[in-house]
Amino acid sequence: MSLNSKYRFGISQGRLTPSIELQRFPTEAWQLEFKNAPSLGISFIELLTERNYNKENPVWSVEGRKEIIDLCSETGCSIYSLCIDYIIDHSLLNDPDESTKNHVKDVFYAAEAIGCKAVIFPLLEKSHIDKSNILSYVDLFKNLSKLAQHHGLKIYIESLLDAHTLKYFLILLDKKNIGAVFDTGNRVLESDNLYDEIKALGDLISHVHIKDKDRKGNNVILGTGLVNFKKVFDALEEIDYKGELNFETTRGIDPLSTATYHLALCKFFINEAAAQ
Repeated sequence: MSLNSKYRFGISQGRLTPSIELQRFPTEAWQLEFKNAPSLGISFIELLTERNYNKENPVWSVEGRKEIIDLCSETGCSIYSLCIDYIIDHSLLNDPDESTKNHVKDVFYAAEAIGCKAVIFPLLEKSHIDKSNILSYVDLFKNLSKLAQHHGLKIYIESLLDAHTLKYFLILLDKKNIGAVFDTGNRVLESDNLYDEIKALGDLISHVHIKDKDRKGNNVILGTGLVNFKKVFDALEEIDYKGELNFETTRGIDPLSTATYHLALCKFFINEAAAQ
């Protein structure tokens, strides 16, 4: 029996249009991605706010948000998640003027306005979480949980923590609207056993970023890097994961043909896992 219908697939902004940088808001043709995604079998676009404020990003204006909503209505593509890349370059913990906190508040407001369901917090670089500051993050996210709840939003934590430390963190938080992002590409550079990590986290996983990386940390075409996708989907099947799968993948030479290949690869391993 096929379980393709069990998952909704999304794709991060900038993956369906050519661009110089990978993790970048596609200013030149962002509207086109909403039209291309459904034709490929992709249900939603994962929005992003950049590492530095970009007034051209439509999430920041009433007119821009209306255009997003209208595009979703026109194309059938939906909005599910939004990733706050801003906090990668602006610390959540070391924030004396509360500029980062205020940015997050603005993101929550914008996310609610466009019908977003979840906001992703990449706790990396300037906002890196580790065992030394984990308790400070517990206090911070307990407060953010309340704010997110007010806006009808879930919070998904993306980090480089190992599965057991991340589980400890989420148990300390004990908030129903906070879960974990499992990023296959990021984790494969830290662990050689993604199967065990997924099994250890279990239902604490709320969102999955699908990507592959080589030994140098480059984002590469799925199946050409270090990630064993058979094991990944076996584990997701075993924990009965029912959440979304979002492609945070490289674009290749042709973004649309690359996305088509990535989708086919994932569906193959989903069906393999379901048939066992």
